[in-house]
Amino acid sequence: MLQPLPITVTEPSLENFDWVGFGTLRVPSKPMRFGFQVDIVPTVMHPEVAFGVVRRDPATGALGAGFAVRVDLDRGEIWDLVNNSGLVGWIEGALGLQAYSVEEPMLLSWEIERIGSVLIPKLQVGGEEWLYPSIRCAEALELTAMAGCSADEGRPSDWFMHPALWHEEQPGE
Repeated sequence: MLQPLPITVTEPSLENFDWVGFGTLRVPSKPMRFGFQVDIVPTVMHPEVAFGVVRRDPATGALGAGFAVRVDLDRGEIWDLVNNSGLVGWIEGALGLQAYSVEEPMLLSWEIERIGSVLIPKLQVGGEEWLYPSIRCAEALELTAMAGCSADEGRPSDWFMHPALWHEEQPGE
């Protein structure tokens, strides 16, 4: 099981978030699939959540290439955090806080496939899926799995459950 560790993110739009990291993954320049997922139970105290797998400068906390979104649980809006794509989409299903529980949490998931020099992501929030803009990346890179919440009290490490950072090489590679 991945142990969450507090991390710093220096992006001005994310200053009000408390962040935790769930480890790093080295993505070689050959075909592979990888992803990050975590469960949450939305509450009124945490109206926004963000999560992703991104290149992060450990010295400054700046975010680089990768995939990350901010989910406004009140409005159902999903916003891109690192690729200047703006509003990615809306969650169509009901986001009523009572719909989720510790027994039936909300899944937040990234699944990314490297094909040649392109990283093709698929985003899942609560059972709904979106294709997210791909990025070109010919070189190997190291990505950090991270999640944060707009919490004024409580620790974000207590809010994220069942984290998984995974990868699989493509057959024959």
